[in-house]
Amino acid sequence: MLNINRIWKYIKVKYILRVAVIYVFSYHSTVSLAQESAEPSPLQELVSNLAGTSSIQADVEQLILSQDGREIQALQARLIMQKPDKLNWQVIEPYEELMISDGESLWYYEPDLEQVSIQDFPEDVENNPILLLNDDLQAIADAYEVSLGYVDEEVRQYVLLPLASSSSYERFSMTFAGQDLLQMQFETSVGQLTSFSFSNITNNADIDPTVFDFAIPQDVEIIDSRKSVSQ
Repeated sequence: MLNINRIWKYIKVKYILRVAVIYVFSYHSTVSLAQESAEPSPLQELVSNLAGTSSIQADVEQLILSQDGREIQALQARLIMQKPDKLNWQVIEPYEELMISDGESLWYYEPDLEQVSIQDFPEDVENNPILLLNDDLQAIADAYEVSLGYVDEEVRQYVLLPLASSSSYERFSMTFAGQDLLQMQFETSVGQLTSFSFSNITNNADIDPTVFDFAIPQDVEIIDSRKSVSQ
């Protein structure tokens, strides 16, 4: 959570979700929304787990690996997210960058380039995994095949395989301990892996709404591709 192709489809390769999850677990079960069982399905468990969180604040370590396992980039960031669609993603090391969403627009600020890019906030769940955190069962069921694995008795991993061939990702996973989101991993069709590991996690705390506002600095280049602006 964490442009996102340049949170997700629109961030540059140097710091977004373009990658993969390679996990070997002892148990996987594929489910559909229509499946009936005495036990909750992996899809239902995932949605129930997400429903318990209205906001997330965490430190994030992002690692990008090539197809052959070579490290392409590692960075440290701070994530503040509030459902359904507000985001503040600040890269701290090895450079500074800032991505903010107020739910309608997405601002991507690169101080070193003195440039601000503005996009419409992407609303398709298969290409914007942040929307998965909104616990919309039908949207997840329509976009993904969900399976469940256990790292140990306390840690669960949900693997999501996109149903649409147009998805930006081959598959990705979300790993939880209780209500805490520990890790998200993404795999592209070319085998590139991006891993987001979360620490110092705070769930459901009050968040100052101004952290989701962005004031464009003076004397920067502005690239505005929002439909409402281009029309």
